[in-house]
Amino acid sequence: MFILTKDEGSIESGAYATLDTDGITMVQFFVDKDDATTYNELLNAVGYELHITETPDDSIEKLCGFMGYAYTVAEPGDFVYPRFETMTDSLTDDLI
Repeated sequence: MFILTKDEGSIESGAYATLDTDGITMVQFFVDKDDATTYNELLNAVGYELHITETPDDSIEKLCGFMGYAYTVAEPGDFVYPRFETMTDSLTDDLI
């Protein structure tokens, strides 16, 4: 699995997460590295500087369970993109 992190190769540095529509913190994992790359490039376009980090599949449940976060896994072929609010908030911040 792949996850977007603050520092390359380091989950401990912080993982990218968003709030879902119910206000629950959601961490996004990717099965395919190319999908993680695409998602990361969309975030890079609006100013996020994140890195793709590989993590063992069995650590997802431990990591998110310990931290109290929900998670989702993007399977190959899933169309995943950042929330509209993420993209517009970042663009607005850059313009002010």
